[in-house]
Amino acid sequence: MIKAIQHNFTRSYEWTTAGQETGVECKADVVCLQEQPRERGGCGMRHSAYEIRKRQTVWTVIRKGNGLLVYERSH
Repeated sequence: MIKAIQHNFTRSYEWTTAGQETGVECKADVVCLQEQPRERGGCGMRHSAYEIRKRQTVWTVIRKGNGLLVYERSH
């Protein structure tokens, strides 16, 4: 079973970080971040437990080492 979390983060760094930490606590395999914060001056977000796949309006955050094969599609 795949455990996923999705939330609208209203472009807030604090809420985005909280969402990722909630994913860690719940052992979520995938976290979908809607309205993630815009990167300021090239300073991106990282997380030691997740790989972040960034798109224009949604980031898909995938837990490292969970064994999922994830293929990105642009459409």
